[in-house]
Amino acid sequence: MQIVLRQEFPLGRFHATPWRVNPFDDPHGEWPPSPWRLVRAVTARWYQWVREAKEEPDFSQLEKLQRALCKSTYAFHLPLAARKGTPLRQYQPTEFGWHPAEKKKAGIRSYGTSLVQDNYWCVPPDSPVWWFIEGDEWTDEVRAVLAQCLERMTYFGRAETLTRIRMACSTDEIPDANCTLAEGRTAGAVPVLAPLREARREDIERTTDNPEAVKRDVPPGAHRLYAVRPERPAARERRRVPEHRPGCHLMQFAIGWNVAPERRAIVRLTARFREAVLRELLRLKTGDASATWTRVGRDVREAVADMFGKDANGEPLQGHRHTEFLVWCEEHQPTRLLVWRSSCAFDGDEQEAILVAAAREVSWATAGSEPDEWKVRLVPLDRAVPFPPGFDGQPWKVWKSVTPYVPPRHYLRGGKTRALESIPEQIRREVQRRGLVPDVEVELVGGPHWVSVHVPRREANKRAFIGDRRGQMVRLRFSKPVVGPIRLGHSSSFGLGLFRPVEEPDHP
Repeated sequence: MQIVLRQEFPLGRFHATPWRVNPFDDPHGEWPPSPWRLVRAVTARWYQWVREAKEEPDFSQLEKLQRALCKSTYAFHLPLAARKGTPLRQYQPTEFGWHPAEKKKAGIRSYGTSLVQDNYWCVPPDSPVWWFIEGDEWTDEVRAVLAQCLERMTYFGRAETLTRIRMACSTDEIPDANCTLAEGRTAGAVPVLAPLREARREDIERTTDNPEAVKRDVPPGAHRLYAVRPERPAARERRRVPEHRPGCHLMQFAIGWNVAPERRAIVRLTARFREAVLRELLRLKTGDASATWTRVGRDVREAVADMFGKDANGEPLQGHRHTEFLVWCEEHQPTRLLVWRSSCAFDGDEQEAILVAAAREVSWATAGSEPDEWKVRLVPLDRAVPFPPGFDGQPWKVWKSVTPYVPPRHYLRGGKTRALESIPEQIRREVQRRGLVPDVEVELVGGPHWVSVHVPRREANKRAFIGDRRGQMVRLRFSKPVVGPIRLGHSSSFGLGLFRPVEEPDHP
């Protein structure tokens, strides 16, 4: 008759050390679980059942159960995803006394400590271990006693290994065995303790410090068999899909640092973060971590066009459809990094790519000089954090620079301002071109600031000449209230030329 047991480990771990094996010298760990351990665990639970019944123990009943277990053969179906875990080492308290023990040294009375190594196997909680026990001693009476014992079994191996074990029922989908026990050792086989057919009750209940068992690597009543574990499939990372926010046009990240980023380094920070986001997005779309825009197919290029800012042919998108990477400053220091797109909401892959890229530190230093402390950490902000002023859809009449405005055209010639290319004139043209209002008053605030600007890859040979430009803080007064966000000038999609609304007495 065959008995099939279904055993689960709800905490995902099986902690066990083979009989009298030093945990520091255990290369295999106990896997599959030892049949000898099962016999001893069932015996212990039989005594618990008898105590609950408050009756005189019928040892003949126990011996029938033990005889059926000992005269059976064992096979398993082991979860293919099971893995040997990294051993845990911790100090456990031992005897209480003086420490240090030398009389000539000052000491205190306390518990001593002993270093203990905990070996375990990681077992998916939803993947049970199936036991296939087959023998001629199983009767309905013995099966009923076994069921009572299994019902009371709460741990298996070390006490931290919580378990649920029961006899299989008709509704279970029982798999085939993938691990059997053999007498001889073969390549890849691991030792497992199993009971001898003639094992006695005294043998099964014997402890490790019993005089007949001490210093024996195989206890009386047991023998060593060998198991060949099933071949494990290749490990691969399980994709963790974050929560998809529907209708998400803005994602915010708090900026943490050891060294505060300089205001002139805003574009270096946003450009490097953008590159990380684009790499992650291509990886999600293709499954290839080394994928680039030039090497992927046309369908992938079309799918990532709104994030890259160019269509499948490499032409820039029209109508500000691209994604913008902005920086919000408080008291002239960057505090938030914003990923914004007004044309359409971020889909699930785009949101995941942004979050994965934000999990790594981003450098804001110049190329070739990147100390470790010149990096920032990006902390995602949830939907409970309000949008920055200007991103809430409210109209305002007066706006002030958050980051320096850089005119797209040179406004100086020979040290003098060109009349038709002054900063106010360039701002007015851009405001009219974007259709915000017919006219705007422009007030320059403070002196110029040197800032890094974004240089496209096609102009990489010009980086040494146009990498830094003069920026200017500006106050704008529109003829009527306008809705933000407002980004103007050179590198406005990389954090420069960002404005915030200002409270004014004439606010509508």
